Amino acid sequence: MLKSMTGYGRGESTIGEKKVIAEVRSVNHRFLDISVKILRLLLPLEADIKKLVSSYTLRGKLDVNIHVESLTDGDLNVHINKSMTKHIYSLLQQTTKETGIPGEINLSSLLVFKDILFEEKQENVDMADYWNPIKSSLEQALQSIQQMQEAEGEEISDDIKQRLENIAGVADEINLRASESLAERQQALKERIETLCRDVEVDEARKMQEIAIIADRSDVTEELIRAKSHIKQFMQWLSSAGESVGRKLDFLIQEINREVNTIGSKASDAEISLKAVIIKNELEKIREQVQNIM
Repeated sequence: MLKSMTGYGRGESTIGEKKVIAEVRSVNHRFLDISVKILRLLLPLEADIKKLVSSYTLRGKLDVNIHVESLTDGDLNVHINKSMTKHIYSLLQQTTKETGIPGEINLSSLLVFKDILFEEKQENVDMADYWNPIKSSLEQALQSIQQMQEAEGEEISDDIKQRLENIAGVADEINLRASESLAERQQALKERIETLCRDVEVDEARKMQEIAIIADRSDVTEELIRAKSHIKQFMQWLSSAGESVGRKLDFLIQEINREVNTIGSKASDAEISLKAVIIKNELEKIREQVQNIM
């Protein structure tokens, strides 16, 4: 099933009198980029967290936020690092004086610095005890985000398929017009040569051969065949189950666009050029959708 790279998931579990909450946000990205925000106390688990997240997805920029909340007020043991607060306050005052940068320095502006506000560190914390609830809450979040990505992926797939059908229809119209245009171009060349060589004896067979060669340069049959082949392949990859096809589809869009550009320039026909523009507009809309496909 086609999957989007955009989504949000949340999960939670408990450990003793604490609640472990995992939130995952994902947006499109060329590669897999996982960023983890977690208590410093639990940093040894960061590698395991990234490994678990990477088992659920192949591409995207994912922000993973795992925090622990106390279930009872009595368990809270939050402190302010007063010496660090005074030191930072002094540095900011000195910087303001030396640089002339205006700004009010107050407690709320100081709290943006890490480690000023902290929960008293627990001694002898067993990472194994924390890993199970973290894993449980994280798996909930990842499963939730997968459902959201699959639902959006299905909508994207339906939209792209409709646009591809529109493109295929316009390509058929170009094919019909190309045959007429080629015949018209051959006739126009014949008439022009006859006008220019009115008083000159010209070998008829040679004349028709040259007309055919010149006219053939505006034949877009090969480009249409390749474009239709790319569209067929696009449809097949779009229906691929369990595959990351975003990059493949992006490549095919470039190839289809290349063929359409050639068709527009070779045909030398206003109607075909207009239809080529219509296809390019549809391709651009598909390209924007494909950027969000995993």
